Amino acid sequence: MPSTAVLLFPGYPGVLRLREEGGQPRYELAGNFLVRARRHLADEDIFTVMVDCPLDRWSSCNDAYRTSATHAADVSDVIGLVKREFGARQVYVAGTSYGTLSSAMLARALGGTIDGAIHTATFTDPGADGHGAALRDFDWSEARVPQLFVHHKEDPCALTRYAGIAARRGELPLISVTGAAGVRGQACEAFTQHGFVGRERVVMRAIADWVKDRRVTSPVGVECPAAGALSSCRSDQAAE
Repeated sequence: MPSTAVLLFPGYPGVLRLREEGGQPRYELAGNFLVRARRHLADEDIFTVMVDCPLDRWSSCNDAYRTSATHAADVSDVIGLVKREFGARQVYVAGTSYGTLSSAMLARALGGTIDGAIHTATFTDPGADGHGAALRDFDWSEARVPQLFVHHKEDPCALTRYAGIAARRGELPLISVTGAAGVRGQACEAFTQHGFVGRERVVMRAIADWVKDRRVTSPVGVECPAAGALSSCRSDQAAE
């Protein structure tokens, strides 16, 4: 059984509406990067856990909740359950886009409870009055757990600029992603470079490398040149 759990916090609105229908689990946001690509992160060492917002937050799982002590306590309860019922010995949190508000806040609040945090397509330029505003002046270095950033160099979303996280990450590691396949939809949606479309597997395996060994390979997703040119070069062939 894998012993490392990665808790997944999807992008806006972050409400999965997890439920059972006909004896089978059902949920929204199936196209979100973390949700659709989670199978590439799961292996003999790692299993994934999709984290929904509480039932009373299904109408608005907003900044006020995500920045609250209640959110941290709720996730702490989830971690306790994952350890008791699924044998997790290590637990990480991972957010994408708006979900990075949760992963950032939890990295601070649960420093003694989690083993690390992964922030993908991180909010860097939220609107002053829009969702994610708490990350406008956020200092990730205040967290006392290992952290990893993963960001596409061509992310078209104005709220999650690559230049923003490259400038603000300080000494924290960054995996830069290049290339895409099957791009469609609006800039901040899940099937553009913002959601790592066409690079799902290589991004998730790079995250797994960091979780297991703190190994950072960057860039990922590039088309590899002739043998021997770049030993760290890794490619992804097609959209999932």
